[in-house]
Amino acid sequence: MIEQTLSSDLSIRPSAGTTYLCLHGHFYQPPREDPFTHILPIEPGATPFANFNEKITSECYRPNVEEGNFEAISYDMGPTLAAWLEKAYPDVYQGILRADQLHRARYGVGNALAQAYNHTILPLATTRDKWTQILWGLQDFRHRYGHDAHGMWLAETAVDLESLDILAQCGITYTVLAPWQAAEAIDPTEPYILPLKDGRSITVFFYNAPLSGGVSFDWTTTSNADVFAASYLPNHVVQSKSETGEPQIIVIATDGELYGHHKPWRDKFLSYLIRHGAPEYGFTVCSLERYMLLHPAHREVRLRVPSAWSCAHGVARWSTGCECTEGDGSWKKFLHQALVNLAEQSHQLFERHAEEALNDPWAARNDYLPLRNGWESAESFWRRHGKQQRVPDDTQLAQRTIQLLEAQYYLQYSFTSCGFFFEDLDRIEPRNDIAFARRAISLMWQALGVDLQHSFLEDLQAAKSWRTVVTGADLYRQLPPVAPELLPPLS
Repeated sequence: MIEQTLSSDLSIRPSAGTTYLCLHGHFYQPPREDPFTHILPIEPGATPFANFNEKITSECYRPNVEEGNFEAISYDMGPTLAAWLEKAYPDVYQGILRADQLHRARYGVGNALAQAYNHTILPLATTRDKWTQILWGLQDFRHRYGHDAHGMWLAETAVDLESLDILAQCGITYTVLAPWQAAEAIDPTEPYILPLKDGRSITVFFYNAPLSGGVSFDWTTTSNADVFAASYLPNHVVQSKSETGEPQIIVIATDGELYGHHKPWRDKFLSYLIRHGAPEYGFTVCSLERYMLLHPAHREVRLRVPSAWSCAHGVARWSTGCECTEGDGSWKKFLHQALVNLAEQSHQLFERHAEEALNDPWAARNDYLPLRNGWESAESFWRRHGKQQRVPDDTQLAQRTIQLLEAQYYLQYSFTSCGFFFEDLDRIEPRNDIAFARRAISLMWQALGVDLQHSFLEDLQAAKSWRTVVTGADLYRQLPPVAPELLPPLS
């Protein structure tokens, strides 16, 4: 712990009750299960744990639940992480859900946000896929928390106006962005109203960049919660607001895994800060929705779009490659195009063949998650989406339609942002995206006997690692073998 004399000068402290502190944790793990076996592979880097999910649960999720941190902060729990925790550690999973329930009971609003389902970079998605990602994220949240979400965390805070307008149409009232995503100078100590189409709007909170960066990357910043509250936070208070009693909020947004996994013992820092450090130095710990209820936004803002919190080039980090990562990032363009081409071919086949059994294949896709996960009965699903409001008499047609929907499910997984975030193609994250695409190819092959593998491999050949010269096609061929009948023959 850092030894530092704390100032006793009360003038550095904001007026009690007028300055709020919100700590937002983005808790997320990408899906790493084999899409054919649904088994999470052994990950040697996580030793002595079997995999990183186990390791991070021990170092972060469980300690923060046991210390009650989830009850005080603002947070989102990604659907893929939630699904794994629900099965592997139901007590930890229930503890995270219970935190939102306790917050609602105390303040009348929850402190959990939903998340776009597959951590997809929404500005790069088609309009149809944006709807699916947002609706699946909201359905997942409603099932787990028992109420509708009012806030949504966007992967990498990547945003465009269409995505925000869809959020507003779905009942989302607020989100969180980086200050540099604003198109004009803003005061990050207050939320803003972003006008959208047809009179709709959404509230945007901008996180404090220096504090969020310091908490994330500088070990000294989080060494002592008293020092943090006494010396770091006051530097970001707007004194004119403090003097007049005008409310203001300091939002610190980070990956949730920071608290205990990326930085050991920072779960203890967080616990002390929210219970002692911040309150004792005049800051009211508050969630985003609670603050919005107490002090609604009143000024408007314009945004730079598309933009994200971890790319200075719009969203090029996940599409064409850019200087945000080292080396030759051109592989991203080719991998992304390969996935887009596969999705377009699959979508055409899906629409043509699924409409034999479904009134509107795309509406059915948007509602597929509850059916797939067993939250809705097959009878209910077919009554809402089937021709003549029922399951087809032809059992093969019904089975084929479900296979086509399942292929759409895995195509969504193939665009998980982690596959494009890092510097090189020859990593586990791009491999996983390619593995999800292969699962979709398999389902299309089983359903229709159509070979989408050949053209996908041709497209993947252009994606090449600048470190190992491995191509995307090589990564595809290196995936674990499956029964020969599940895939078209490899040429």
